[in-house]
Amino acid sequence: MKRQDIKQIVILFLLILSFNACQNKNPLDVDISNIPARVDILRFDLDFYGQPPNHLPAIKQKYPFMFPSRVPDSIWVAKMQDSLLLDLKTEVDSVFPNLDTYKPQIASVFKHIKFYFPAFKEPKIITLYSDWNYLKKAVYADSLDLLTLDNFLGSNNRLYKGIPKYIRQNMTPQQIPVAIANSIIGTQVPPARSKTFLAKMINYGKKLYLLDAYLPQLPDSLKMGYTADKMAWAQQNEEDVWRYFIENELLYSTRSNLDLRFLNLAPYSKFYSEDDLQTPGYIGRYTGWQIVRSFMKKNKVSLQKLLQIPAEDIFKKSKYKPKK
Repeated sequence: MKRQDIKQIVILFLLILSFNACQNKNPLDVDISNIPARVDILRFDLDFYGQPPNHLPAIKQKYPFMFPSRVPDSIWVAKMQDSLLLDLKTEVDSVFPNLDTYKPQIASVFKHIKFYFPAFKEPKIITLYSDWNYLKKAVYADSLDLLTLDNFLGSNNRLYKGIPKYIRQNMTPQQIPVAIANSIIGTQVPPARSKTFLAKMINYGKKLYLLDAYLPQLPDSLKMGYTADKMAWAQQNEEDVWRYFIENELLYSTRSNLDLRFLNLAPYSKFYSEDDLQTPGYIGRYTGWQIVRSFMKKNKVSLQKLLQIPAEDIFKKSKYKPKK
C-alpha cells in the first residue's frame, strides 16, 4: 500500500472519530467558563444554634429576614438552647465544618442557569436546620436560598434512624447541588395546565430536563434520586412501563390515585403486581423525563420556550418511542 493511501485512510479514520464524538456530545454540556457566578454562603446555623441568649439581638440584626416580627424572642431563645437541636448541631458541625468543597458545584449550577436565563441573579445561600423536614431541603425565594443542612448528613447518620431507606439514601452531601438546583427549578416551571396523568408526567419531565441543563455532568441516578439498581430497572423496563400506561388507558386519566402510584415520593411504584417491590418509586416522573428529552432532540426550541409549551404538544411532537 502506498504511503499516500495510508495517509488518506488515517485522515478518514480521524474524521470518523471526530464525527462520532460530535454525535455523542451532550448538547447541554455548554461552555460556561466566561460566565461569572458568585457563591455567598451565610452560616446562620453556626451563628444561631447554641449561642447564648444575649447574642440574639446581634443575630437578628445580621439576619433580619430570618425573624418574623410576629414571633416573640422567647421562641428564638428556646430554639437556641433546645437540647435536640444542640445534638443536631454536633452532627452538622462535624459533617460541615465549612462548605468550601461545595462552592464550585454550586457556582456551576448558577453559571448554567445564567447561560440559559441571563437575567438570573445568584441568591445568597443561608444554612439552617429544618428539624428533619426532608421535603424542604432547599427553599428558594428570589435573593435567598435556604439550605437545610440537617438533610445532608449521610444516609447512615445516627440521627436518621427510623427514616425509611428510600428517603435516607438521598440525604447525602452530594445532593446539595441537586437540592439548590431543584429549589430554583421549582419556581421556573409553571404548574401543569391540565390535570391528566400525561400532563403531570411531562411537568415533572420539564423539571428533570432543567436538571439536565443545570447539572449536565451529573449521573441520571442522582437526578432521579435512585440507587444504581433502581436506575437500571427504570432504563431496562422503560418500554414495559409505557405499554402498561397505554394498555390501561392512563395517559388522559385524571384519577388522583395515579399520583400516589406513579408520581409521588415512594419506595416503589404500584402496578399491582407481585414484582412491585422491585420497581423504583415515582416511575411516572422518569417516563415524563424521557418524553421531554425526546421532544428536545427532535425540536429546536429554547429552555424558555419549552417551559411554556403545553404537555399535549410536547407529547405529540416528541414522537416518543421507549427504549426496548
